[in-house]
Amino acid sequence: MSSNSRIIELASIIYEQTSKVDAYLASKNLPTPSFDVSSPLTFPIEVQASRDATLNATDELTALMLGPIGCVTPPNYSWTCVTAIQRFGIANSFPSAGTSTFGEIALACSLSESDTRRLLRQAMTFYIFHEPSPGVVVHTAASKALAENAGLGAYIDWMSVEILPSYSRIVDAMETWPNSEEPNEAGFSVANRTDISLFDTVAQHPRRAERMATAMSYLHNTPGYDIKPLLKSFNWGAAARGLLVDIGGAGGSVSKEIARYLPEIKCIVQDTPAVVQSSKVPEDLQKGERLRFMEHDFFKEQPVKGADIYLLCLVLHDWSDKYATKILSNLIPSLKKGACIVVFDLCLPPPGDLSPYQSRRMRATDIFMKGITNAKERDAVEWGQLFKSANPMFKLSEVKTPKGSALSTICATWEGENTFSD
Repeated sequence: MSSNSRIIELASIIYEQTSKVDAYLASKNLPTPSFDVSSPLTFPIEVQASRDATLNATDELTALMLGPIGCVTPPNYSWTCVTAIQRFGIANSFPSAGTSTFGEIALACSLSESDTRRLLRQAMTFYIFHEPSPGVVVHTAASKALAENAGLGAYIDWMSVEILPSYSRIVDAMETWPNSEEPNEAGFSVANRTDISLFDTVAQHPRRAERMATAMSYLHNTPGYDIKPLLKSFNWGAAARGLLVDIGGAGGSVSKEIARYLPEIKCIVQDTPAVVQSSKVPEDLQKGERLRFMEHDFFKEQPVKGADIYLLCLVLHDWSDKYATKILSNLIPSLKKGACIVVFDLCLPPPGDLSPYQSRRMRATDIFMKGITNAKERDAVEWGQLFKSANPMFKLSEVKTPKGSALSTICATWEGENTFSD
């Protein structure tokens, strides 16, 4: 085989890029990646490009070495053992710097020793826990993270209880309700044997609502979901001294960031009565009503007239086009000429723009949304079509994805006249 075969090219890329990462870490006296419990959870931003290149090449090389059959039967069975570790509190059953045995863990977690051994030895193939000698168990960096990061635990709970069962029943839902855009005719509906949507179901069960909120908070604090790059890249113009309405803004975390970034802007956060009643305005934003909360159902007409910006942060991807169009249409009676509808959300890249490794998570998220509420992620063309379907007077003026961000800024301007009377 010639030296320029694809697998050799990929191996060379991996060597070249990992050498850059290693050199940078050494120059800063930082530890190299390992499975040890002391290993850092994240990488310095300075090596992100080399890390991405390494992961892209590793992913492609793995696929080539698996072969065609291996690609369609990927050897990833980690969710069952990870779910068990989380649900039974296995990671917290002994100190991160200590050792334990399968028998001791089984006793602490009310499991059989046989099941404990089988689950953990499967987890160890994913570098979660380690067996340094027969029957002895120690933590790795991954199992330590499970023990100490409550947000990560809530995310795993949420994925295993709500998302994965829904994901596994998507095809059944598609057969039962062909071409449906209804939120109560999705994989979630089949998996839970219910005729109400995920959001309505969660609203009836405080424990599930709390788990979902904690999981979302964890997810939105992972690398790529920080909104600061979006704030810096967006051209605020005169709106920086105007009024912003944060629709479906939950506890106001995004508006708080905006208000602190733009000292002259005023923000109104809208959400359900329960969310508004439990939310508080920080002391530094109370003066001059920099931030306030308002009860509002975004499937009803927008009550705040003439705002400069109406913000939808990670809202529209929760809904199919049918319902996302309704949300946008309900803004129209309150718009002044030149008002901006700003969306902070995922924007799927055109095919081929990113490597399969880079685009896989975004594409998986799109299918997850299909599974839970018949919702979807959208590409730039679909965002434009969505605004146009709400009203042709919306003009898509900007779609921008800051470097390193998983989120994009999608902005549409209202080119019609004022739709309300002063």
